[in-house]
Amino acid sequence: MPHEFEFDGTVDPVLEEFCAAAGLEGLVVLDLGGSGGAPVVVHRSGFGSPSVMDEGRTLLMLNPDAPAHGVASDRRPILVCPWTTPPARAGGAVLWRAPRGARWRESDHALAGGLAVLLRTFLATGNGQVGIDRLTGLPNRRWFLDEVDRHLDRMLFGGGIGTLTVIEVANFAQIRAASGRDVAQTFLVRLAAQLRARVRPGDAVARVDTAQFGLWQPAMDHLTAAERAHELCTEPPPPDMPSGMVPRLAIGIAARAADSAEDVRALLQRAIAEVAELRRQEAGGWRVSRGVPLLPRRPDDMKS
Repeated sequence: MPHEFEFDGTVDPVLEEFCAAAGLEGLVVLDLGGSGGAPVVVHRSGFGSPSVMDEGRTLLMLNPDAPAHGVASDRRPILVCPWTTPPARAGGAVLWRAPRGARWRESDHALAGGLAVLLRTFLATGNGQVGIDRLTGLPNRRWFLDEVDRHLDRMLFGGGIGTLTVIEVANFAQIRAASGRDVAQTFLVRLAAQLRARVRPGDAVARVDTAQFGLWQPAMDHLTAAERAHELCTEPPPPDMPSGMVPRLAIGIAARAADSAEDVRALLQRAIAEVAELRRQEAGGWRVSRGVPLLPRRPDDMKS
């Protein structure tokens, strides 16, 4: 039976839901690498005047390396998110709100980054025929396994190391039972946004199960991954979480050397085994897959 969050379909309904959830009037996805230099509208959702799209395209071309925001001449707030789509074609997304709508802030760049992850996945895999999690907008388990497999194939020739991390909300079922489905899902959306904000170019992040996220980080050893896991575990809980319902993260870390023959499924199983051990102990925190943790397992152990 498929997971409830998997979604296999075209990108258009996903963009419509994204617009509604983010309070957008509209957005366009532009390919700037076409012949003759003319931009090509790859996808479009919502509505807006041609001028806002033209001004958004200009802002996108002026900021090819990072998200940027501004206000169009018709007073529509614009946010652009650039990326390079295979094979090395410049492009990105232009998002806008209604005239005199809420201005974009630096924190909204995480929104653009999340959209970039979603759209890059669609465009790289053939017009959106990939599993996308409806709730968080992240790719699903199938995409994650395929993507990490490609990374591992490249490691055979280029060397280097990599780390696969599984992040689980260990008490998700209790949160959902005590606080309701909406509260529990809201936390998953926030956690997905946190993970998107932390990934580097070249990393892969996905929702791999109902309350689990997978993170693949090439060129990262288990020590650095453990530091990142500790930071995530010590994030303060959302202020609107019901009393006594503090989310408990259980994080498993599995590192892989360049000369290893281990595939992505074996890495995933090792990381999940560490998560299962933390869940069995009813302990939050993180564990490195080495039989016993190389570093303290829980955030409290880090205190001196």
